Amino acid sequence: MTTTTTELPARHIAAALVEAMLPAGEQIPAADVDTVCDTVAGYLEEHPVWTRALASSLVWLEGRAVLSTGKRFTRLSHQRRADVLQRLSTKAVSGNLLRALAAPFKLAWMLDAETQKRVGNRPAVEVPSQIEQFRWQHQVSSAADLDGDEELEADVVIVGTGAGGAAAAYELASRGLAVVMIEEGDYLNRKDFSGELTKVIPRLYRGMGATTAVGNVTIPVPVGKGVGGTTTINSGTCMRTPANVLARWRNEFGLTGFTEDNLDSVFAGVEEVLCVEQADPRYVGEIGNVIADGARKLGYSQLHPLRRNARGCDGQGLCQFGCPTDAKQSTNVSYVPRALDRGAFLFTGLRAQRLVRNGHRVDGVEATGTNAAGKPVTLRIRAARTIIAMGTFMTPLFLHDNGVRSAHLGRHLTIHPAGVVNALFPDRDFGNSRTIPQGFGMADLASEGLMFEGGTIPFIGHGLFSNFYGERFVRFCEQYQQTAYFGFMIRDTSEGRVRKGPHRDVPWISYNMNDHDFGMFLKGIDILSRIYLAAGAEKVLIPGLTGLTAIDSEKQLDAFLSRRHKPRDFLMSAYHPLGTARLSANPDKGVCDPDHRVHGWQGLYVMDGSNVPTSLGANPQVTIMAMAARAAATMAETINQ
Repeated sequence: MTTTTTELPARHIAAALVEAMLPAGEQIPAADVDTVCDTVAGYLEEHPVWTRALASSLVWLEGRAVLSTGKRFTRLSHQRRADVLQRLSTKAVSGNLLRALAAPFKLAWMLDAETQKRVGNRPAVEVPSQIEQFRWQHQVSSAADLDGDEELEADVVIVGTGAGGAAAAYELASRGLAVVMIEEGDYLNRKDFSGELTKVIPRLYRGMGATTAVGNVTIPVPVGKGVGGTTTINSGTCMRTPANVLARWRNEFGLTGFTEDNLDSVFAGVEEVLCVEQADPRYVGEIGNVIADGARKLGYSQLHPLRRNARGCDGQGLCQFGCPTDAKQSTNVSYVPRALDRGAFLFTGLRAQRLVRNGHRVDGVEATGTNAAGKPVTLRIRAARTIIAMGTFMTPLFLHDNGVRSAHLGRHLTIHPAGVVNALFPDRDFGNSRTIPQGFGMADLASEGLMFEGGTIPFIGHGLFSNFYGERFVRFCEQYQQTAYFGFMIRDTSEGRVRKGPHRDVPWISYNMNDHDFGMFLKGIDILSRIYLAAGAEKVLIPGLTGLTAIDSEKQLDAFLSRRHKPRDFLMSAYHPLGTARLSANPDKGVCDPDHRVHGWQGLYVMDGSNVPTSLGANPQVTIMAMAARAAATMAETINQ
């Protein structure tokens, strides 16, 4: 039993909720009420705001039952409590309130070792107590190491260590330039990547993964923080920029140097650093066989294991939470160590606050943090060139706060909206915690802007994304290993905007999906559902915000798709924000020039996903790295002249 110093508020109501929501299933015994409640109490330690919110929600549930039954929730029989939960789950407002209230209790139950074992999940990761030591690690310092304010000089200072910043640092340091990288988060490694999500998510995800685009649909767009940025939490898929996209950039934005021939060697260099190769079919798992079987029966042929930056991957299933074996070559494993080994320096735990500038000439950057004594410290880096690589959401906000003005800054956001369709195959074991989450793809419709890729989520996502309670919820969890997960993303023509939000880690992101993109989304649902049915699925499960729609025949699918739907009817997500400081030869069309210099400024550059002018229709990390590597090589030539 978990020992805590925090008493769970309204514990008697919480206990009644747990009893009704987590009964015995076919494989899993009923939840231990005290253990679940104590675990949730542990989550609440040092979080008084969350504690009060949970208490209010439990009191709401107690009173809400009175409206429908005439009795408080705690005074109802077990079955009547379950009935109340089921009715509330179908309501627009009450359903969302109940979902939020239930989440920590479901999470505590799903993360329990016995529950994990009963559903056939891989045992917990055994992380090493220590890892290898390398010379370059002496060139990494944190804010905690600083005795007071410091000022340094460099040729180039880079803010951010994700796909763009890290690739630029490596290219510049390889050419003999003095490079300093500044990173707001920590430098974590495989001894930190334990798979314990309650510990890993706060350290690897900005805003606890709550970054969300809001408009006519609500789309979570999680992004990373710490050394490696979002590359540390992505699925490792590596694709070059499609030729038709490069052609559009040349025609619309004057990026005449962005040809396949010019970029071929740059792409090859990126792929060499990342050790890109096709996913091992052994660890793609049964999902690859199912999709290939159903797709071929429908006449599709462009089926293949995806190319990934994970040589030696053994299917740990934790790509989105830091690779525990270092097989995935996220930039914390690949580009950053290479840059440090070539003389670069890295400071972590320091947040860039302002540009050091004289008018529109930038001479460096100031960053602040807290040292080991708990005192605020400032690091000032003076440099001939300053590269902002904070990511598509944070870069435009930082530039705007520091005086950059452009009609395009923070606009033209594209995100590759993604959908998922599940299917139940009772006689198949998908090994969903023992395979690559995104290891297989179908590219037959890529030219139309529709790319199909694996999208298996962890067990806790399987449970939390459902809107089930009681016996139905437990049974759904027990079927995790027999549930196929596969997804698709669209090359969106819709555009959004980024503005400052209520918290520095939670920007305000507006995004409305247009009719064309929603039509493509529905096409993805249609095709993937038919692939499952052709492969012999017992049920196809289409996720929506309020529940799952079960389909067991093409006739039912046709009836479902013939209804009038809106984007908000479906569960969507996105992982590839791009475009908010896009490149263009003409300042009337973009924020940065073809060499990534901010139009109208001297010494100020951007090298990250915000530079990508349009939606790609392909996973973007290789594109971002190649663009940054190309721009950094050009920059090095000008500095060395």
